[in-house]
Amino acid sequence: MNLSRPTLTLGLLGLALATPLLAQVDVSGLISVSASGTSLDGDRPAFQQRLRQSKAGFGGIEDFSLTRATDSDQFRFEARALPGDGDYHIFARWEKFAAFYLESDFRRFRIFYDGSGGRLLPRNLALSYFPEDLAIDRTFFHVEFGTLRRGLPQFTLRYDHNERDGTKNSLRWGDTNLGGPTYAPRALIPSYLEVNEARDIFTFTVMDRTESDSWKLSVRHERTRTNNHHVARRRMGEPANRYVAMTDGNVTDLFTGYGQYERRVNDQLRISAGGLAATIDTNLTGSKIYGNTPDAPYVATAARQSGDVGYAGLLGETQLKQYVANAAAVYLPTPRWQITPAVKFEHVSVDGIESHTDTTLNGTTPIANPMSATTGRIWGEFTGDLEVRYLRWPNLGLAWRSIAQQGSGTMRENSILSATQATVIDHNTNQRRVGQRHTLDTTWYIRPGLTLGLQLNYRLKLADYRPTRDNTSNATTSGNRYPAYLIDQDVASADAILRLSWRPSPAVSLVTRYAMQHAVTTSTMAGLPAIDNGRLSRHSITQTAIWTVTSRLYLNAAVNLTYDQLVVPRNFFTMHGDNNYASASVGGGYALGKITDLFLDYQYLGTDNFTDNSLATLPLNADFRQHTAFLTWVRRQGPHLVYTLRYGFATNRDVTYGGQNDFTAHLLYGKVQYRF
Repeated sequence: MNLSRPTLTLGLLGLALATPLLAQVDVSGLISVSASGTSLDGDRPAFQQRLRQSKAGFGGIEDFSLTRATDSDQFRFEARALPGDGDYHIFARWEKFAAFYLESDFRRFRIFYDGSGGRLLPRNLALSYFPEDLAIDRTFFHVEFGTLRRGLPQFTLRYDHNERDGTKNSLRWGDTNLGGPTYAPRALIPSYLEVNEARDIFTFTVMDRTESDSWKLSVRHERTRTNNHHVARRRMGEPANRYVAMTDGNVTDLFTGYGQYERRVNDQLRISAGGLAATIDTNLTGSKIYGNTPDAPYVATAARQSGDVGYAGLLGETQLKQYVANAAAVYLPTPRWQITPAVKFEHVSVDGIESHTDTTLNGTTPIANPMSATTGRIWGEFTGDLEVRYLRWPNLGLAWRSIAQQGSGTMRENSILSATQATVIDHNTNQRRVGQRHTLDTTWYIRPGLTLGLQLNYRLKLADYRPTRDNTSNATTSGNRYPAYLIDQDVASADAILRLSWRPSPAVSLVTRYAMQHAVTTSTMAGLPAIDNGRLSRHSITQTAIWTVTSRLYLNAAVNLTYDQLVVPRNFFTMHGDNNYASASVGGGYALGKITDLFLDYQYLGTDNFTDNSLATLPLNADFRQHTAFLTWVRRQGPHLVYTLRYGFATNRDVTYGGQNDFTAHLLYGKVQYRF
């Protein structure tokens, strides 16, 4: 952990406490100390990912806050330190009323991942070669200074630093023949991604607001550094055992400047406009290497098979320029109508260059071909937006919104063999995209306690790709039709949301929500008829209820049923994607006495979509049942002291992975809070 950032935040605490005490000083705060532990029977990585906590438990300061206020300033300090879960937080803010403020915030938390791979159920085969309880630590830090002078423009200067560091799972599984001739090969060997990312952001903003207008100007510089390493393993336990390691490095600099202005012309008209200019410069490095270890350098004679295509020595650079302008207005021609038109124009240009060495085998002969490539894209898009609201009836709201987009541009791709200057790709394409979206939104306040809402949406996107130059034949008999294979892709979707909120009595509140969506993706390849390569149908209904039974007892419940199916063209290796699931929760609270409460919470999540396609490929689609239940006891021992005890029970049964991710867990948690 970089100690300089939390130390800076702690420094603000010392600065504020060291200021001379004034005549009137108010100090308040609280401290909470907690600990947890788990008894687990089953898969530890699956438990940590699904419950989002460490099996080893945690203990420490869950919450500390301190507020010190005088007539002229205020200081707030907050902290948390739970080492077992890698959860830390330090926040400090000092505000000089009507003058300025200075704040700093440091947060660090851990996200758990399960690194297990697939399981070939007919052979009960699963492979592993690394510890599967993976995690990534996320870090967020900022320090900000701003002015608070009344009647003057306000200035803000802010610095952010964000990090991702650790290892997570990946679905780029390696293949194996250990399932036997009937089930060979199958990709089920797990892989992992080592993540090392950092981002620094500097932002300066100045703004002002009066009774009739407001404006804002901001400049921002952002630098992102990435050095990720993906490792997969092929044919583990076989003579052809080898690792495939991919490195992905880049340094990206983003410069952005934008401004916005808003003016209230009169009671009927308000106008606004804005603009943005941005440049993004990116430097790339990377490789894909087959070797005997995850960190092996490229060796032409390393263990490989024909078709093991890799690359080494990737160096690249891209530059993107973006310009955006927009304008909008809110107009009330009469008390019954509100009209909001808006327009936006965007221009984007991209230029890139890269070089690398292609590495492959021709039989058993290593081949290394140095290559270089350039790419470029120019794109312009216009968007029109119109929203109309009818305000005649106080108990009925009606709104219609239409958005239309039209864009066009060109893309070029060129690559050559560096040694001979022979052309590999020489391709130019004209692109055109048209889109529209229409929304009807209505809310009917039928009577006090009964509200009905309806929203209808329709979206359409049409994209055309017309090659103007292509060095590869695009005839249907050609063995290499890329990259000009796709010439048209259209997406159309329609969805509706119906919501009913009802309070049949002061003690009961009910909310019913139904949502449906139908979407179709249609693609056309050159010289072939159009096909529906994706047809989505989704229906979801949710019911929630809250019942205050007595002054000491309340109950709540929720249930959700979702039917979600994606139909794809028939193929021996593919199947329809089903994501049907059900979830439910039941909770409640009961006042055992004046100072003691008892709470119960139960949650269920289950799905049954597994399809045994093992004769063609590794079966997927989820089939699992997860139950969690928590019983919490809270006792307020006076105005300053609160005790909390919680017992939890969790189970997971996963059919898709043949039980390898199953677990049963008992969880204990305790907290003592003192307020001062």
